[in-house]
Amino acid sequence: MIDVLFAGYSYTHKDGLVYDTDKGYGGYDCYQMIYTHTPAYFQVDGKLTLTPAKSVVLFTPEHRKYYTSVPNEPYTNDWIRFKTDEGFISSFPILNTPFSPHDPEFVHELIKLIAWESNAPDSPEKESDIRELFRVLMTKLSDEAPDAQMSPYHNELKELRRDIMHHPEADWSIELMASRLNLSRTRFQTLYTETFGNTCTEEVIEARIKLAQERLLYTGHSVAEIAESCGYNSTEHFCRQFRKVIGITPGQFRKNSKNVK
Repeated sequence: MIDVLFAGYSYTHKDGLVYDTDKGYGGYDCYQMIYTHTPAYFQVDGKLTLTPAKSVVLFTPEHRKYYTSVPNEPYTNDWIRFKTDEGFISSFPILNTPFSPHDPEFVHELIKLIAWESNAPDSPEKESDIRELFRVLMTKLSDEAPDAQMSPYHNELKELRRDIMHHPEADWSIELMASRLNLSRTRFQTLYTETFGNTCTEEVIEARIKLAQERLLYTGHSVAEIAESCGYNSTEHFCRQFRKVIGITPGQFRKNSKNVK
């Protein structure tokens, strides 16, 4: 049995939101699933923790539900408040802790369908349809739970890393990368290294040198032109980093490749 009490999606609180069942908001005695479209703070183990946009949290009955928008910013979310005795929900592996699903748009669409179905006129199929939608949603999230526990920013870090690899010539300063995830420099660098094993700076350098190798091999541009096109303001700095990574200078690399041919 799943009894949906309230459900909605894509609602924006233009002036922000502070939701706290200890301060009179409803939902203390039931489950509550939240999907965030914007960054928000959630209380986890007694401490407010900033979580990225496109996060999910499943609150259990009798658990304080306390979350708040980023100060002075609007807050948008989807939500389902419900009661149930279904084992596939009570046994969900991540409870009362936000995490980032791998396919957030799929999660959003399922919550939207549950909201539509719960607000539809009663019918013989309504209860079973809602249960099936919940089963699909919870199965999807349960399959992703082990990876999601790595970091609430796992998906955003993967997107950032992909962008670095595709466009290494961009201005990938630590400040810019950290601000993209709304994190401090220290927190961002720690999470990045824990997730990928390399520092963000190391990966930017490696991606730029790989791009430089391709341009040295397949274009006739000068070393200075290639340095600039790979994101370096100084040719000398580029040459030092290239030699440190590859073991020879860019000029020697180009010459050796011609001799091989």
